Amino acid sequence: MGVTGIHPTAGLTTGDADEAAMKRALAARAADTYVLGSDEKIGTASRYGVLALDAVTAIIADVADADPTARELTAQGVTLLHTR
Repeated sequence: MGVTGIHPTAGLTTGDADEAAMKRALAARAADTYVLGSDEKIGTASRYGVLALDAVTAIIADVADADPTARELTAQGVTLLHTR
């Protein structure tokens, strides 16, 4: 699943209310939910909430291990799969 924001407190977000609702419905019916996020999405939050961080299996992102937000997400128990 793609989102526009992956934030330690706001969770997973997007800029469109209908898109957020559709993604929640898809995740509710999926056995596992993986989120794709590029480094510019890590630490940002958009207007509409999609899911809490604990509702996903893992986040796949090209963010560096040393990134402060990546460390915060990992400290919260988020499985972060690095593409770097």
